[in-house]
Amino acid sequence: MAATPCRLGHRRHPRLHQRNPPHPHHQAITANNLGNALQEVRRFDEAITAHQQARTLFQEAGDRHSEGMAWNNLGLALKEVRRFDEAITAHQQARTRHQEAGDRHSEGMAWNNLGLALRAVRRFDEAITAHQHALTLYREVGDSHREGTAWNNLGNALQEVRRFDEAITAHQHALTLFQEAGDRHSEGMAWNNLGLALRAVRRFDEAITAHQHALTLYREVGDSHREGTAWNNLGNALRAVRRFDEAITAHQHALTLFQEAGDRHSEGTAWNNLGNAVQEVWRLDEAVQCWEQAQAAFTDTNDLDSVEHVARLLRGLPSPPEPTL
Repeated sequence: MAATPCRLGHRRHPRLHQRNPPHPHHQAITANNLGNALQEVRRFDEAITAHQQARTLFQEAGDRHSEGMAWNNLGLALKEVRRFDEAITAHQQARTRHQEAGDRHSEGMAWNNLGLALRAVRRFDEAITAHQHALTLYREVGDSHREGTAWNNLGNALQEVRRFDEAITAHQHALTLFQEAGDRHSEGMAWNNLGLALRAVRRFDEAITAHQHALTLYREVGDSHREGTAWNNLGNALRAVRRFDEAITAHQHALTLFQEAGDRHSEGTAWNNLGNAVQEVWRLDEAVQCWEQAQAAFTDTNDLDSVEHVARLLRGLPSPPEPTL
């Protein structure tokens, strides 16, 4: 399920000159913005180093509010490399700094990102509470777009505890707010997550339509990585209604897009789901090859739970049907 983090950045003052050594506060701003840029191109280890530098410099300058911003962005980068406990600590630090500064808007961002990190370690009830705090704060300050983000992430957390009807309502709220804002990219995210909730309550045809909407929107805005996510989820929905050939095509599209993006973990997910789909049409040798590729990708990204999941699929592979005369 796609989730929406909130990243914070600074603007450089236009009258800064380079003849004198840069002030530590300006160095901190530069480091923070560099970290954000590195995250955009998925260079997360370097981003972590940049945000740590920014945090330290803001601390030394006594700028608690900007320190909170650096903590927030550090948490996002840590989450991307699956250092979830450290990410939770970072977002808690950010929340505290913004509360101390009385910045309700940035506090809402910290709550939102804390919820995402909590969900990653399966602390779902705490994640739900965090996203509800974020939603309330965004509504108080009149930021309807980020309120949509909070609704979207709340819906994802509700799905994790199987509160699917509430999740559908949350994603519909998000969808409406993003459509009103004219944000086609976030609208695609809401359609994608709505599709997942609809599939969970076996409303498969509606789920297929939702994922098709998501796919189209992501392609329109040029987000090939999330387009891959939508193809993946569309394939799962098609498989649920036994449209296996279409599902195989969908997972092949997802696989190609994740490979192009260099996202090894999502590539593993696509290999796994492609294996599931080809197994349904008794192409068992191909299923084995797909699952072995999935295992390799999950091993590379240190996702041991998924490695074991695929191992169970391989151990439980059925024998092909007896030929008929």
